[in-house]
Amino acid sequence: MVTSTGAVGRHVLVVGGGGFMGRHICKAFSADGARVTVMDVVPPPPNSPYEWISGSISDPSMMAAACVNCTTVVFLANASLPGSAIANLSNEVQSHVRDTVRAAETCGALGVNKFLFASSGGTVYGYEPADGSPLDENAAPRPRNAYGVSKLAIEHYLRLLSYQSKEMDTVSLRISNPYGEGQRATRGQGFVAAAMQNAMSGAPMEIWGDGSVERDFLHVSDVAQAFLCAEKAEEAPSVINIGSGHAVSMRDILGLVQAATERNIATTYLSGRIIDVRRNVLNIDLAQESLGWKPTVGLQAGLARTAAWWHDITQPPRSPETAP
Repeated sequence: MVTSTGAVGRHVLVVGGGGFMGRHICKAFSADGARVTVMDVVPPPPNSPYEWISGSISDPSMMAAACVNCTTVVFLANASLPGSAIANLSNEVQSHVRDTVRAAETCGALGVNKFLFASSGGTVYGYEPADGSPLDENAAPRPRNAYGVSKLAIEHYLRLLSYQSKEMDTVSLRISNPYGEGQRATRGQGFVAAAMQNAMSGAPMEIWGDGSVERDFLHVSDVAQAFLCAEKAEEAPSVINIGSGHAVSMRDILGLVQAATERNIATTYLSGRIIDVRRNVLNIDLAQESLGWKPTVGLQAGLARTAAWWHDITQPPRSPETAP
């Protein structure tokens, strides 16, 4: 494996750096001059430009070895999913909450300056304001599923850890619905990825509800920049929304994906789920004020980039005889 040579003193550990968001976050930090190390349960891809530690956060000694001499830890590891976390609540507490908090404690004990946690703006709030306004960080969270409860519990533990130690700042970034190049619809997450996949394959797509549910979609490159801004901020809030600030219905997303891919998507509508909030959109004023961050990739441009990526990975390679 090749070791990156970032700026002196800036060493960022990205836990879960082999995943969809992680790959973009690693790229953003590396491009900004930081030395990047990845910790993930998956092995490194060929010719990875980063130091790579293959291991799980459930192994305390592995976690301790990974964060030695790191100035910042970006924590993306996630053992649960919004739709399935409720099936085993005790396991959810152990594998999601306990392991994350223990990892943060280890980081604090070993001199990490900042711990950036990927929370969920789509699940921690759990309701839509009566006036339909975007949710800000002062809204009282009432998560509807175990995944959101876990994220909220971790946020509180991190806040306490930061307050007690006063040596390591913790920031929980409540991310809306990330999408973009590299996301595959493999774990029941990612509506855009599922729509792209079905458009490319021609398979019918099942949708919970009538398609009127609205979500806040954010291109993954903007997510990566949000983590970079949080790392650089001298006094970042302990909890901060990261989204587009706009709500878009599932039906509208399907139309935009069909336009971007130039393919139709056959849809089947199923009964709505109790865990799904009708409308979720985040107020991002605090991110702009405290981090100097705001999204830069519009939805149509982001979907065009995503569609181009899907087109590239689904087209069969051309033979030498047909190549230009």
